[in-house]
Amino acid sequence: MGERWADRGPQLARLSERLRTADSQGPADRALLDFLLVLGEVLDPDLDDAAARRALDGLVARIAEDPSPRGVVRALSEKGFGGAGRTFLSWRNSSPAHTLVAGSGLPLTLGLITVVAAAEAGVSLDLIGLPFHVVVGCPTAAGPAMGESFSGHDTYIDALVPSLCDRTALEQIVERNSRGRLSLDPSMLAVMTAGDVIARVMNNLENAANAGRDLPLLGLVRVIRAVIGSQDAPDRSGAAARHLLN
Repeated sequence: MGERWADRGPQLARLSERLRTADSQGPADRALLDFLLVLGEVLDPDLDDAAARRALDGLVARIAEDPSPRGVVRALSEKGFGGAGRTFLSWRNSSPAHTLVAGSGLPLTLGLITVVAAAEAGVSLDLIGLPFHVVVGCPTAAGPAMGESFSGHDTYIDALVPSLCDRTALEQIVERNSRGRLSLDPSMLAVMTAGDVIARVMNNLENAANAGRDLPLLGLVRVIRAVIGSQDAPDRSGAAARHLLN
């Protein structure tokens, strides 16, 4: 990350081109993940993109063997996904591409990979942006509407652990991570759109740069924000969450 952002010209051009295929109002899908894989190359030109895609394909194949919520959790564990690695504050945890290669990441990156891999295996899951955390919702037959609050999930998956959890567990997550300042509210169960994910990824990267006093990374993040422009929608996960990596 010591290189200056000016060295990222070709990658930034590809990022801008890939952005056109991602619908900011649509779901967290493969087009979004492909955009974020290019973002990983902007952050790290030496990223092994082929290894990232192989890891995704392997997870898809494993989920297809048992697409139940418990099977998805088992697939994550068997394929080495979970945890935040050596340091939660590493900017690499904010990059889905680096999470695919390393297996470790933030709740957002691990959750996104889970949702996209499941979709590739024919399983519909939802990405839910709680304050300070992100979980995966296993919807009931009715299903939620994009960007709307919804309580009709039978089960939730915490991809950071990874494990299954219920509403009681979500209540504990919110209360613990907010140090008792917040309680779980139905409005916190909104299904994230692609724009929500992009906003939160960018906030996480900026927070990681600030935490590590990494001025080159901070400069690069600002250039990326300029490139993606209006697609970098406001993070609707709660004001407090904007100051943490999650």
